[in-house]
Amino acid sequence: MFCITVLHPVTNLETITARVPDEIYQDIKRIEEEEKTERAEVIRRLLSDAIKRWKLKKALDMLRDGKATLRTAAKHAGLTYIEMLDEAEAIGIPIGYTPSDLKLDLEAVKKEK
Repeated sequence: MFCITVLHPVTNLETITARVPDEIYQDIKRIEEEEKTERAEVIRRLLSDAIKRWKLKKALDMLRDGKATLRTAAKHAGLTYIEMLDEAEAIGIPIGYTPSDLKLDLEAVKKEK
C-alpha cells in the first residue's frame, strides 16, 4: 500500500491522504506517464470524474424512485435541465417529455418571436 496526498489548486486547499492497493498506485503512475502530468493532477482529475459520476448516479436514482423532479435531479448532479433529460432518456427513465419534444418546443418558441 502507498500513501497519496492530494492538493487541489484553488483558494481553499485541503489535503486528503489515502492508502491504495499497489494496483491502483501502478495505474496512477501509468496515467501520470501517459498524460505527462504530475501525480497530484492525475489524482485530482480521477477524483473529480468519480465524484461527477457518483452525483449523476445518485440523481438518476432519485429521479427513478420519484424522490426528485427532473429539475432537482439536474441540480443535484450539476447538470442543466436538458442534460439531465438526456441522461434520464439514455438509461430509460420515463419522463414523458423527451429531448426531442423540448427541441421542437424551443423551435416553435423561436418562430413565434
